[in-house]
Amino acid sequence: MNKISHAYIFLGIDDEISREAIKLAQVANCENKELAPCGLCNSCRKIQNGVYPDVVEIYPEGNSIKIEQIRKLILDLAEKPVEGANKIYILHQAHTMTPQAQNALLKTLEDPIAKSIVILLSNNLKQLIPTVISRCQIRDFSSEAKSTLSVNTRQRIADILLHVVQSTELCEIGTFVKELSESDEKAEEILEFIISLYRDVLLAKTNSSVAFINHDLQFVIDRFASQLTVSATLLSLDLVCEQLKAMKSRGNKNLIWYNLLMDLEEVV
Repeated sequence: MNKISHAYIFLGIDDEISREAIKLAQVANCENKELAPCGLCNSCRKIQNGVYPDVVEIYPEGNSIKIEQIRKLILDLAEKPVEGANKIYILHQAHTMTPQAQNALLKTLEDPIAKSIVILLSNNLKQLIPTVISRCQIRDFSSEAKSTLSVNTRQRIADILLHVVQSTELCEIGTFVKELSESDEKAEEILEFIISLYRDVLLAKTNSSVAFINHDLQFVIDRFASQLTVSATLLSLDLVCEQLKAMKSRGNKNLIWYNLLMDLEEVV
């Protein structure tokens, strides 16, 4: 792993991103730097067994992570590591943080303390406030699979979306709806590609070092990033996810595409 950041958001299934967080904690504290994580040194073994004093895991109390828990974290941050090189704070189900808790954490993310790393684990990015997201590097473990759509198809869909966010006449929306509805590709696969595209845009907006899923569409991603704010990107993701659910419920294809394009146009 390259230079370690002070804050991360890990997206994906709980068990998987928990394992990745533990792996990062081992990398940051491994006694065999050239082999990190070696899995054999005292630090790596303690971290794996959950008994390392410099790894703190925080879980929701009831339905949420509360401001009192974040205040305790902030106080603990001021203390030097007990054994290792870095203190690691892993927040499970970070999207359950109350707005007050997120705002309290934001101050720490804006002014990071040396020798500390905060890892937010989540499967619901839209419940985190944009300013928190913008201070973290995003690693998306839920979208490892590449799209099966051809390069030309993905490029064409991206072009349609760009036209929409750059202000489009209603008659053009109708043309795009017709084109998408009559596509030979499965509508669900197209929507899943659009989700992956907006996730790449979010990575670009937050200056993440994580590789894009659609790295061959770098130019398009950069153009999207210049048009959308972090908040607008998150809202767009939410809108596409809603229409994907509708499509999986066998909703009207024409109506789904129309609603999506109209909603995406209004986001900007």
